[in-house]
Amino acid sequence: MPTLARAAALTLLWGSGFLWTDLALTGGLAPAHIAVTRCALGAGVLLLLARAAGQHLPRDRRTWTHLTVAALLCNALPFLLVSTGQQTVDSGVAGVIHATTPLWSLLLALTLGTERRPHPLRLTGLLLGFTGTLLIFAPWRPDNLTAGGVTALLAAAASYALAFAYMARHLTGRDNALALSAAQLLAATGLTALT
Repeated sequence: MPTLARAAALTLLWGSGFLWTDLALTGGLAPAHIAVTRCALGAGVLLLLARAAGQHLPRDRRTWTHLTVAALLCNALPFLLVSTGQQTVDSGVAGVIHATTPLWSLLLALTLGTERRPHPLRLTGLLLGFTGTLLIFAPWRPDNLTAGGVTALLAAAASYALAFAYMARHLTGRDNALALSAAQLLAATGLTALT
């Protein structure tokens, strides 16, 4: 499949997640039910794909520990936070707030010292991104978005950024990417089922 087609398919799948969450909430599902369903469906599909590719789930405890942390930060927690946030925030605005993930990633890199001297354009982008988020949130307006919903969505975006940093350090570069992804979502299913 050409790169552009893959990018379009990925955009459609990821971008429509906010719409599906909104529809599920409107249909009466609780945020925890939405989160566990997303994890379970993803795990099921990836388990089938991994099996078809001849990949097996990891067997060692250390890998499962890293996958469980990644599952918490990249799946269980953000899926629950997004579903909670969307109870009071429109799906379109939720998508815009979700787009702050790269901003959180840069802040995290600066905080952890993995990026010591960011290019001025990156800092300008960070400033513009946070300004845009602030303008959307507009805390000075009395009819602004519900603070709790926006906070949950911002926390989800920050959780993704933290997950990406964690996974880059502990899980990137391993073989059997499908099996690792399936295992991560399997762990996330277990974590969300506990909520």
